Amino acid sequence: MIREIRIANFALIDELSIELDKGFTIFTGETGAGKSILIGAISLLLGERASTEAIRSGAEEAEVSGVFDLRDKRPALQALLHELSIEPADDTLIVRRRISRSSDRNKILVNQVPLPLTALKRLGDSLVDLHGQHEHQSLLYEETHAGVVDDLTGVRSVKGTYSAAYAGYAAVKSEMEAFEAKAAALAERKEVLEFQHKELSELSLRPGEEEELAGELSLLSSSAQRSAAASEIVSLLASSQDSIEKRISSVRKKLEVLAKYDHAVEPWLADITNTLNVFTELETFCGSYLAKTGAAADPNRIERLNSRLAKIQRLRKKYSCSLDELMAKRDSLKRDLDAIGNTDADRSELEKKMKAAFASCKQAGTALRTARKNACREFDKKVTSLMEQLGFKGGKWQTELQPHDNPAPDGFETIRFMVQTNPGEPMLPLAKTASGGEISRLMLAIKTVMSGHDRIPILIFDEVDTGIGGMLAGNVAEALAQLAASHQVLCISHLHQIASLADHHFHVYKEPAGDRTVTRVKRLSEKERVDEIARMLGGDSAAAKLHARELLSWKSRNREK
Repeated sequence: MIREIRIANFALIDELSIELDKGFTIFTGETGAGKSILIGAISLLLGERASTEAIRSGAEEAEVSGVFDLRDKRPALQALLHELSIEPADDTLIVRRRISRSSDRNKILVNQVPLPLTALKRLGDSLVDLHGQHEHQSLLYEETHAGVVDDLTGVRSVKGTYSAAYAGYAAVKSEMEAFEAKAAALAERKEVLEFQHKELSELSLRPGEEEELAGELSLLSSSAQRSAAASEIVSLLASSQDSIEKRISSVRKKLEVLAKYDHAVEPWLADITNTLNVFTELETFCGSYLAKTGAAADPNRIERLNSRLAKIQRLRKKYSCSLDELMAKRDSLKRDLDAIGNTDADRSELEKKMKAAFASCKQAGTALRTARKNACREFDKKVTSLMEQLGFKGGKWQTELQPHDNPAPDGFETIRFMVQTNPGEPMLPLAKTASGGEISRLMLAIKTVMSGHDRIPILIFDEVDTGIGGMLAGNVAEALAQLAASHQVLCISHLHQIASLADHHFHVYKEPAGDRTVTRVKRLSEKERVDEIARMLGGDSAAAKLHARELLSWKSRNREK
């Protein structure tokens, strides 16, 4: 329910705060007092588009905020809040909407979470149904009709079964569409794929091959330099009459003599022995190395290595990738070519899955259609009966199920509410019926029938009393009061019959404030209600006040029963 509404600098309202309660709330006042301004402000909270023309003259921005009590929130609303990442603290939702003459200062906050206008509109549609001259009338949208029917007794569980079957069908259908798109794309590129695969396969690439080739090529290309270096080392090791080996041997003998007398020399003796071994082994290694590299490198081998490296590097540049990625691409191309070859077999398998999923969906859809037909017969009868009470003499309500061949999220039919407002007139879609007042009364009839199933907890009726009076007004009032047992109902009315049955009564009026005029809203006490209803009866005479007290007393007596 709406617990509180605050409005600042909106049209004729400078500052206003209204605390609301559950049940049936009425707003009354003279024509032009600002009741439509109040509805306009609430519409902003529900996601309607804003205009800077609504900002109070002399102010830079207007703000509307609403506090919603969500203790009995419906599952659909709970799911939407989760989707929007909004956590209602203490089951409270605070919606703030600011409109500014400077567009960059417009802001929407829900529990301090910034939201785009489209998200606020979805949230508003889940919280409030506003019926009247404004566009916020969810049942006028044909896409919502299936949701209404599927909430009827005996339909909801069948719809759940269908939804599961449709989800399976949709998944297979999506798989088939992706397969066909890929198959078509591959077929168009078959020649290119074959050329690329052949180009990469013929090279017989191996992991790490590029480094191996570069290493071998480096060795072959440097054979002359390496032979010269090894030869010079051998010459240096044996370049004099006394080679390095002989001179180190002589030094070692002298150290052996010293070591006999001084143990401190022993470490040097060990080091010189190791040095002698190193030079001996180095001379042997260089001689062997020289023997192996002495011959000139094979120019044919060098050419083959250069040629293969060039091919690898050309392909790497062409495909802008590494050697490992080239091999991965080759394997991927092979898989794509295999897929082209297996297209017919894969398509046949998917078609079998599609056929089975469609059959399951069709079976569930047939059961859903039967359940809907059965539920709609009773639904149509009840709405038609209420239409008679609400001023549509000889009127008729009919739920139309238009079948189609292909499954959709809502079944194998399109659901449309049709209405006949007067005898002899054709049945027309609900969205195309008459005036705002007539539409509001039709909505009232639907909401009354749906009161036990409706997923929208707050109902606002504007112009519901247009063109009615007498007993019909009393019937409308009773329907609103009945609906308030399961919803919070807010209503703007000019009729005393409706006002007298409300649980809470607010008076909307204008008064001067300095050199300006402002709209005020006041909650009425029981005495003040008598005065206001007397005014609505045509004056403040003693007879009018007596009649007003009788109306309120009648309401109290009936509520006690």
